[in-house]
Amino acid sequence: MGILDWLKGSKSAESAPAARGGAFRISYEFNPLRLKAHKDSKIGMNVTVENTSNAKMLTSVDIEIGRGNKVGFDVTSMQKHHEERLGELPPGATKTFSVSVHSGPMTKAGDVPMKITAYSHYLNYNKVLEQASKSAKLRVI
Repeated sequence: MGILDWLKGSKSAESAPAARGGAFRISYEFNPLRLKAHKDSKIGMNVTVENTSNAKMLTSVDIEIGRGNKVGFDVTSMQKHHEERLGELPPGATKTFSVSVHSGPMTKAGDVPMKITAYSHYLNYNKVLEQASKSAKLRVI
């Protein structure tokens, strides 16, 4: 179907291939909204993962903090990676978990990039079938 056919309003017998959606819907929230700079403080990050596929999935979630930031998942701000194994998620089910994010005296103000990735596994957590990612920004003031 060309552009002129579209302008004339003629129909085509061809149909577009169905768009394949991701297997997961990822959402997150910070409580409180901001982390304090140059102080020992922590916030809670609540991550919610929903299985949007039609099959039961063995699921895990990885959260990564960008390098070079003095923010981490432990009190010393050295741990930049957190993995949460959620087990099997039935179709349409959601699971929520919480992670603590810490700052310290060396933490500077600004936005800290984070990446949340949900994985679907086959048989055990060693084999990955699908993945879905979402970017997040943590504000430090």
